[in-house]
Amino acid sequence: MRKFKSFILKIQFSKQLLLGVLLLLLVSSSYAQQLPNYTQYLYNMQIINPAYVGTRAELSMSALSREQWVGLEGAPTTRTFSVNGRTRRGLGIGATFVNDQIGLSTTNNVNVDISYTLITSKYSRLSFGLKGGLTFFDNNLANAITPDNEINTSISGQYPNVGFGAFFYNRKFYAGLSIPYILETPQFYIEDNFSEARLAKNANYFLTAGYLFELREGVIFKPSTMVRYSANLPLSIDLNANIFYKDKIEAGLSYRHQNSLSALFALIIKEKFRVGYAYDHRFEAFGGNFSTHEFILHIDINLKRNTRWLLSNKCYF
Repeated sequence: MRKFKSFILKIQFSKQLLLGVLLLLLVSSSYAQQLPNYTQYLYNMQIINPAYVGTRAELSMSALSREQWVGLEGAPTTRTFSVNGRTRRGLGIGATFVNDQIGLSTTNNVNVDISYTLITSKYSRLSFGLKGGLTFFDNNLANAITPDNEINTSISGQYPNVGFGAFFYNRKFYAGLSIPYILETPQFYIEDNFSEARLAKNANYFLTAGYLFELREGVIFKPSTMVRYSANLPLSIDLNANIFYKDKIEAGLSYRHQNSLSALFALIIKEKFRVGYAYDHRFEAFGGNFSTHEFILHIDINLKRNTRWLLSNKCYF
């Protein structure tokens, strides 16, 4: 690990320096920061909580694209795709794909998610979920430039993913708790012999919650929060305030504690299709402010069969 950091610090002062700095930042938090940040996480919840699978609709799909710190070469870019469905007997099944690039490092994460839902009352449900899959990584060190013109070998490999979560919801409230990755992330091990999976020392813990308030006919107010904890990183707290207008338009603001302020807007078409955009303003980033753009397309298809699941919540959560 020390050898890898030493290599990054030796990268010459040029455009490659920015790539090296970004990768160094990733290395310093790699054991804890195992997932990219999202602004529209509520409509991409399957990525962080497998218990969310099947809660929205009998077939649900999301595609997200996030361009972070636009204008900075080597800045993070993230692409995600998720799909899930549910059976009549309370079983949810889904899959996710996440492509994440930062500096010289690329990861592709593929997971399968399974959930089971319990009926806790007429209008409330409690689901439990499991996540499992593989992450494929490529640290493209061969493209880096050093003052001594050293030739470095790119490092690639894969490691397993295991996670779990719980999600409680009714027609106006939801709360979730999850640990999407409980195994160590060996992506930046070079000298260590990482021959077997082991528990992560700094796993990410996610707590999410939200509530719906009907302000007047056709106007819904939804405050929500996401708390992200990891032992070696500052506590991350998102506070969100969204307004729905006649189940067709959603707009809101999101504040990430001591990190960023975001605005989002979405169109909801026939309660099935959501097209959303979010803009993040980061308070400090390499001596200046770099904007982040995030787009999402979400589709819910309900066949309205008589099952143990609640009826559609009209894209509220």
